Amino acid sequence: MKQLWALVATVMSCATLSAQDVESDNRSWSFTSVSQADVGLISGDANWKKDSKSRYCYVLAMDNAPVKANDTELDVAKGLTFTITANDNGNLRLGGSTGALWLGDASSLVIPNRKAGEMVKIEYCTSNKSSTRSLALVNLEGTFPASTGKEHQQGSGKVVADGDVVVGITGGMYIYSLAVGDEETIGGGGGTSPDNPDNPNDQTPGLDYMTGDAPIATAKLGSGPKIYVSPTGSDANDGLTPETALASIQLAIDKAVDPGTTICLAAGEYRPTARININDRNGTADNYNSLVCLDGRAVINCDHPYHSHSDNPYQGIRLTSSYWHFYHVDVTNASDNGLLIERNKPTGGSATDIKNRTQDAHDNIIEDCKFYRNGDTGVQIKNLGAYNYILNCDAYENKDEGDGDADGFAPKISVGTGNYFYGCRAYNNSDDGYDVFFKKSGGFEDNVTIVFENCLAYENAIINGVVTEGNGNGFKCGSDQGAMNVVLNRCLAVNNASKGFDQNHNSGDIIMNNCTGYALKSVNGATLKKPYSYRAYEPIATGHELVATNCIAINDNLKTDRHHDDPSKWGEKSQKYGRTELSVGTIITSDLNVDPSNVQNEDNFAELIAERNANGDLQWDNVSWSRPTEGNALLVDKGTVVEESDRYASQGVRVPAIRYTGAAPDLGAFELGLTSKPVSFGTQTSGIGYIQSSQSDGKSVRLVQAFNGMVIVNVDGAQAKDQFSICAYNTDGTLLGTHKFNGTNTSIYLPNTKGMILLKVEGTNVKECVKTIMK
Repeated sequence: MKQLWALVATVMSCATLSAQDVESDNRSWSFTSVSQADVGLISGDANWKKDSKSRYCYVLAMDNAPVKANDTELDVAKGLTFTITANDNGNLRLGGSTGALWLGDASSLVIPNRKAGEMVKIEYCTSNKSSTRSLALVNLEGTFPASTGKEHQQGSGKVVADGDVVVGITGGMYIYSLAVGDEETIGGGGGTSPDNPDNPNDQTPGLDYMTGDAPIATAKLGSGPKIYVSPTGSDANDGLTPETALASIQLAIDKAVDPGTTICLAAGEYRPTARININDRNGTADNYNSLVCLDGRAVINCDHPYHSHSDNPYQGIRLTSSYWHFYHVDVTNASDNGLLIERNKPTGGSATDIKNRTQDAHDNIIEDCKFYRNGDTGVQIKNLGAYNYILNCDAYENKDEGDGDADGFAPKISVGTGNYFYGCRAYNNSDDGYDVFFKKSGGFEDNVTIVFENCLAYENAIINGVVTEGNGNGFKCGSDQGAMNVVLNRCLAVNNASKGFDQNHNSGDIIMNNCTGYALKSVNGATLKKPYSYRAYEPIATGHELVATNCIAINDNLKTDRHHDDPSKWGEKSQKYGRTELSVGTIITSDLNVDPSNVQNEDNFAELIAERNANGDLQWDNVSWSRPTEGNALLVDKGTVVEESDRYASQGVRVPAIRYTGAAPDLGAFELGLTSKPVSFGTQTSGIGYIQSSQSDGKSVRLVQAFNGMVIVNVDGAQAKDQFSICAYNTDGTLLGTHKFNGTNTSIYLPNTKGMILLKVEGTNVKECVKTIMK
């Protein structure tokens, strides 16, 4: 102990170094394994030995010195120094079955040259379950709980003064990870952005996704300042014009303190070297902040240092604010999530502190963005992120270093309610397409609701024809740790390595309307072990339900080892197709053994991941895969009407009706005769017109315009089977075009013109005229 406290005194004497004398950077260390390069150095050094737990043990003393083998500093602890006494068994041990750095009694480690106000985070655990031990800290104040050895502890705190930080050990301690830097980077509260004391706390629901078969109406550009950023810009500029654009997206965000700020990104590639943080920069329900690229795509190509998957601070973008709208912003090559949406956790905070951050991470719109080849999930929502709208986005080829834990989209672990995915595609990710795994250990409640509409999960856990180590589920609907409510309208799960639609032990609601499942045993030369199109077989909790309505699975008729609803039909295993099993819940007018002869095509599934059109819409009207053959007696008009549901109204969530044509809905995700692609009025005009204002002479018809120009026409009180027509005229009576639709709403593009046009809407119990001023 004398040696430790002598070192402490030395550190305190130098703790008054000025900031300019201190080199500081964001660093993190994981001690869970030792690299092969380090092992090579250790194996040739007689001062190291291996114990019964396969740990590498250093037997000599160290006095404020780096960890070396063969006179070379080891990467696993590079940049740290240690003080230990000599011991034949080693007072410093690395790796092995414990997967940690172990330091013996009276040892210490030093994190040199830190700046006042920086954060330090440590994950640790005592090596004796019957002994309560604490860390002895110098130049560091925060919350570092005592450890009993029964579970890992995580402590974090701030550096008091410029200089070294000392972590003293009494009685022996395992240290699993260590991170230093600004509090945002290591995962604490606060942020790198300047303080914003006027950050709004607007809780108004920002959107309504009762849109039937059309994307949600998205927010228009805000009325606040515009800030311009370009790959060829300079941070010495003011950012007020395209000609004086900034270079740094983070700097533009730091300047966005007023609601309604629009950050205009020029098309091209951006290469930030650190995570982009959007913290305490809220818009409001009627004045969104925006991060948009209006003349192409802004590609954020992250150039992050490699970090292991656990405790990785290097997301591409971390969004903890609310009322933000992303458009044409792509994120690739982040070493963790492409985009993380979550409430902020104050330093040393608890689940209660997160719950109190009601101003954070809600009502954001992520529209027509791509998240690909990141080191973890493309888009993750956790820590009570709620009512976020992910529209027409793609997440693909996301892959972690363990080759098995990167999803496409993941509203999971501690996610809030009301998150909505429309028109999204998750394909060729190393784990699942959509992961709703709930984890109760964080102190958060289950029974939240997530809605997926017109979404695709395709070939997950298969990348470039190789099966990964991941679960390979298309839509993973929960976990065994709680009840989650998952609604899937017109979704497709195709060629995933394991289960297409997977209960995954969830005891909450699983509502599947007009879904299509398809599972092959071999995909692009890759052999799969036990693929399923659907699988649910465990009990549902009281008050919850599993219901599959109008759903289909395509396979060779009745040749399955476990038929979904009739044990007498169990038979031989198919040589080509995977299994189906829905042995719980209620099945309504569904057929999980549809012979391929009933669909137009079963081979052209690659059509599903073709390029989107210029507006970001899926061009599924051109897809023949799994679409019913004309007049098919098994699929066409054989479904049950699915009306709008208010089952989750208490959570502020409504579920859209299933639109259809004909006498009844078709089975599966595709409806013959129902055009999902928006219709443009007229041929004499080009481009997209934008609404300045509109007013109806009645009470039923409302117009809402999406940011990409799409206009949602809503008919209040209409039923899914009701038929309507829209006629568009200019003020001299010239007919610009007509459009017919069924149901409560439709989507159109208005002509690129200025002045007034008239939209006449006629149909079941409705005859109204809407005057629309175009700009």
